[in-house]
Amino acid sequence: MSIFSYELRLLLRDRAAWALTALFALVLWYALGNGAELAERQRASVQPALESAKNQHAALSNALERQSVDPRQLARQPLLAVLPAAPLPMLAAGQADIAPSYESASLWRLQTPTDARVEIENPSRLLAGRFDLAFVLVWLFPLFLLALAYDLVAGDRESGTLRLVLSRGVAPLRWIAVRALARGVPMLSLALLATWASSWWGPVASQASDAGARALHASALVASWGLFWLSLSALVNAFARSAAAAATALGAAWVTVVLVLPTLLNVVVESLHPTPSRAELVASAREASGAAERRGNEVLNSFYRDHPELAPPGMRTDFAQQILAVQEEVARAVDPVRERFDAQLAEQQALIESWRFVSPAVAVYETLTDLAGTGYWRYHSFREQVAQFKQAIYDFYSPRIHKNQLLTKADAPAFPRFTFVEEPAERWHGRVRASIFGVLALALLACVVAATRLSPKALSNS
Repeated sequence: MSIFSYELRLLLRDRAAWALTALFALVLWYALGNGAELAERQRASVQPALESAKNQHAALSNALERQSVDPRQLARQPLLAVLPAAPLPMLAAGQADIAPSYESASLWRLQTPTDARVEIENPSRLLAGRFDLAFVLVWLFPLFLLALAYDLVAGDRESGTLRLVLSRGVAPLRWIAVRALARGVPMLSLALLATWASSWWGPVASQASDAGARALHASALVASWGLFWLSLSALVNAFARSAAAAATALGAAWVTVVLVLPTLLNVVVESLHPTPSRAELVASAREASGAAERRGNEVLNSFYRDHPELAPPGMRTDFAQQILAVQEEVARAVDPVRERFDAQLAEQQALIESWRFVSPAVAVYETLTDLAGTGYWRYHSFREQVAQFKQAIYDFYSPRIHKNQLLTKADAPAFPRFTFVEEPAERWHGRVRASIFGVLALALLACVVAATRLSPKALSNS
């Protein structure tokens, strides 16, 4: 404990340490402010959409209470599928910048494609990414941490005080571990405080019921990420013969772990599972739509041959029935391309999940966005539920339009309504804890390797 308190006293007397701590605090505050801005903007766009969806359903129920309604009239009105605000939006922007938080769903699916974006964003900002808390914690936090802990042993070895310390009978591994923790206290404390602040700070404090549990898991992840870099610093210092060499090696390690390996992993994923072009998807839809519309009557007759139970009396057809038949034809042409696109994305995500610990930076960032509710899994679930909602709209309207049936108040309870269902907590618990334990395992591995080099004999001879 005396070693720990001694290191803390040294840090308190170091003006450079105070400057770095203040700069890190400023960076964290700025990142939280950016996250709050994005969260407020999303909340401002989502709340009116939720109100609009509620009003649409109420208006439909009131209309059906008064009289019967032709389904063709109601089918023209798009319904809104809204993704509620993320549980911890200030923690990570994730896919919130590029994925829509609400979509229009309509019977006329050709006019409301699933991939249509309903929000406008600066393309330059999308390209550069947002300066959010996750960016600071994953990319900048290690740099500030290493700035205080890069010369745990190398500086003493270079100055000649290492032999004096060993002559006092101090255990080398315990000595370097305590010093590393003491030097990491300022940055670790600020990082953990900012992580907790993402769940309660400011006017956009999270309203999610599990916000506390998510913040607790995020704190454990950030702590394990910090311990990984402190362990890596101890490992480098066990071999480096000077402070400059240790700083150079740790800088190279940061570049490799945070920049090079994630880029290489992305290249490998894209090479093994290339994503089909979105342009191909759009072109397929347009080509199929044009071909089907040119032979609309033929498509409609073919549809009724396949579904005779939906054929109207006397085979009377109208424009709405023809559009529905055309949509079925287009869906058959486009669905294989869409399914291949979705399958490739799923394969990419599975590969990243399997190999994310090649660079723990990937694991930490993916997990932070998962905890924030702005990552792959929540938006993937939203897209799936939107697709199911659109199918429910089609299943509700299509038979009634083909049979020329009016909607009555008895149909009101069956009218499709979108309600986003969050995934069970056990699922994200499993993913997050796997990342935490994985990063801790890498930190432990670095400690074990360093321990083999930190024997008194090895240090005294170096």
